[in-house]
Amino acid sequence: MVQELPRHSLILDVRTRWNSLYLMMERFTEQYPAIQATTFDQRLRKNMERDRLARLTEEDFRKAEDFISLMKGLYTSTLCVSSEKSPTCGQILPILKKLEAHLAVKDGDAVLVSNLKKQVWANLSKRYQNDEIRAFLQLASALDPRFKHKLDDDTIWDQIQRKLIEQSTEEVCGADGDTMQSENEANEENEDEQESQQPPGKLPKNTPLEELFAEEEAQNIVSQQSSMSIKKRVERELQMYQEVPPIPMSDDPAAWWWNQQKTYPLLSDLAFSYITYLMFKLINIYFFCANDH
Repeated sequence: MVQELPRHSLILDVRTRWNSLYLMMERFTEQYPAIQATTFDQRLRKNMERDRLARLTEEDFRKAEDFISLMKGLYTSTLCVSSEKSPTCGQILPILKKLEAHLAVKDGDAVLVSNLKKQVWANLSKRYQNDEIRAFLQLASALDPRFKHKLDDDTIWDQIQRKLIEQSTEEVCGADGDTMQSENEANEENEDEQESQQPPGKLPKNTPLEELFAEEEAQNIVSQQSSMSIKKRVERELQMYQEVPPIPMSDDPAAWWWNQQKTYPLLSDLAFSYITYLMFKLINIYFFCANDH
């Protein structure tokens, strides 16, 4: 049994590092057979008896396993926003909802597990209660194609529709009023903008068929947009977006929106302002503080 264990060193808890207590306990239970076998070494056993070191009981080991099972959800949640290359604000509320279900006290929970659940959720439930931040995060979740169907409040779509109409109307008015800029200056700015806007992540190239009919496809889209009012265009894009199945969790939402700009020209602009906004610029504190574990 001991020979089959992975050759891993034990880990010590460091108070200033997130999850180190969980990782220490996880590694301890993994290596417990080796630790237990070591205690039978007569050279160590004499020292243990002399120093009257406490011995681990079966009940202690069961509590350690319960602790690991409970805290794994919290550990995974921190990895979602600390290990990914492009975490988004849209993740926060779905992760909190997942943790709320994970930390709900159930019949049959041991006393230790029940108490831990209550204490941890009492801490987490206080986070992100500011109305302005909450509204921002709800919009971000709706505009993240991975989480758009995980919303509790359907009125968020009405808010998005109003924002889109307001944003699109302002852009149209601004375009009509800006008649002083020369055509050359506009072309130069467009060229600079195209150079600076690099697609996020590795994006697939157009197929030969897409490349062959790209011009006709673009003309069809422009023709459809010009014949529809802003409100109708917004309603159409929102309906299409809501009907499309969510993308896999492994996909990059920013890359998805980049590829869908032709399909959702209005919605994609709004989505980028939420999807690509770094959560750490908006929120100064995440789920856990180093002092909370």
